[in-house]
Amino acid sequence: MARRLGTSITETARLVGCSRSAVVSIHAKWINDGVTSSRRQGVGRPRVIKEKGRRRLSRLVKQNRRQTMAQLTAQYNAGPSASVSEHTVQRALLDMGLCNRRPTRVPLLIKRHRQLRLQWAPEHRDWAIE
Repeated sequence: MARRLGTSITETARLVGCSRSAVVSIHAKWINDGVTSSRRQGVGRPRVIKEKGRRRLSRLVKQNRRQTMAQLTAQYNAGPSASVSEHTVQRALLDMGLCNRRPTRVPLLIKRHRQLRLQWAPEHRDWAIE
């Protein structure tokens, strides 16, 4: 549309946020074919763990969050799906946003600590950085 309105290739590329050559090729494709989208499907190797397997994997993780990757992989491979490696399972979990976390251990506050904090706060309310 920007090219139709008379903007230059450089200005259009800057506006859209891509290279000049991309603007030229897409504009030429629009002029010649009338479309800019590619009908080519996804490229690359097909995923080993499909969407149904991802849901199953998510369910397995949520059943027992303390499993190791080896245990989780063995449990997943025991099911009806294709056998996968630990690395594949780990990559699938990271893609789903499920990553390992170790809870931090901090000492709990006792009654005396709370009293000291409540006493300290009003005394230092008007502190200024010098």
